[in-house]
Amino acid sequence: MLASLLFLIEIIILAYLTFNVLYIAVFSFGGILYKATNFKAIEIKKQQRFAVLIPAYKHDEVILNTVGHCLNQNYPNEKFDVIIIADSLEQLTLAELSVLPIKLIKVSFEESTKAKSINTALAQLDIDNYDYCLILDVDNIMEHNFLSKINARLQDDQMVIQGHRTAKNLDTAFSILDGISEEINNHIFRKGHVALGVTSALSGSGQAMRIHEFKLAMSGISSAVEDKELEYYLLRNNFKVLYENDALVFDEKVQNSKVFTSQRKRWISSQFYEMNKVLGEGVKDLLLKGKFDFFDKGLQRVIMPRVLLLGFSFFCALFYFIPFAQLGQYFLTLFIINCLSYIIAIPSSYFNTNTLKAALRLPLAFFLMFFAMVKSKGNSKKFVQTKHSATVKNT
Repeated sequence: MLASLLFLIEIIILAYLTFNVLYIAVFSFGGILYKATNFKAIEIKKQQRFAVLIPAYKHDEVILNTVGHCLNQNYPNEKFDVIIIADSLEQLTLAELSVLPIKLIKVSFEESTKAKSINTALAQLDIDNYDYCLILDVDNIMEHNFLSKINARLQDDQMVIQGHRTAKNLDTAFSILDGISEEINNHIFRKGHVALGVTSALSGSGQAMRIHEFKLAMSGISSAVEDKELEYYLLRNNFKVLYENDALVFDEKVQNSKVFTSQRKRWISSQFYEMNKVLGEGVKDLLLKGKFDFFDKGLQRVIMPRVLLLGFSFFCALFYFIPFAQLGQYFLTLFIINCLSYIIAIPSSYFNTNTLKAALRLPLAFFLMFFAMVKSKGNSKKFVQTKHSATVKNT
């Protein structure tokens, strides 16, 4: 009886791990097929009007640097407004912001979330003055031509496009690992998905969406996982998310293990947010309507975070290889496929000695992710603040 139970558990583990690895592998190899945009071939018929929304919760140390880069865009000044949603900023910071050519909206909540800040700002703005709303995090820096590239891709008034969020700083082992994780996700969940005809995932910032539809979508969102809820809204209304790999938004990566753990609590909570509901709705859409996009989003709620998948597949291969040779070979094969899928997804710029040194921290990152998963309950309902520095990225 015990032997049968253990065998059943092993089969479940093998099946779940196989599903995870094959899902990642399919879209990682699919990312190779992604075609870069030929901007020279695009006829610019119009210049969209952008509302650049930046929710700023307490981050006085970076907001002025962010605003300075926003105002330096290679795009007509009259075609975009930088709108800072100031939540709990210091009076000195507010005074410095008030003299800049931006719109400043002050907000205050008993329990702050990014969604609440955005909804308050949208209620105060005359959104008829804009075509699209672009969301940035407080530490994000757009490359000089970001708005021009996004505008080029929106010539036919598409609903939503996600830019390429990438690392602003690679000065510590954890920032390198965080930057690699971001690029793997970009390759698999954005380039790979778009190349295979599936909607791109949102990053949570660096995305532009038609402002009237964005306001309508956000009106029903108040949680701290607004990017996931926005994805569900788009899927339920049959909108595909475009992806532009050459439009760069630089994002600050975590500096140390403490910040890494804090941030991952929210990410893991987001990973499994409404898992049963989304998966059930996805299966229904696939069977009754033949639509794959929502089903795919349901599958994403089931798969493990990338570091945990790498560590789990390694430990299974190590544990089973000697006492259970045949089963061990299956787990070892899955581990190798998983490694290859990740290697394919990592940009060549990361193949250096600093990355090799950072890789030595992977075991620690695995255990920190596991700890974050255990402690993640409830983090989808509240704001998790990540400490930032005033790192400047030359663009």
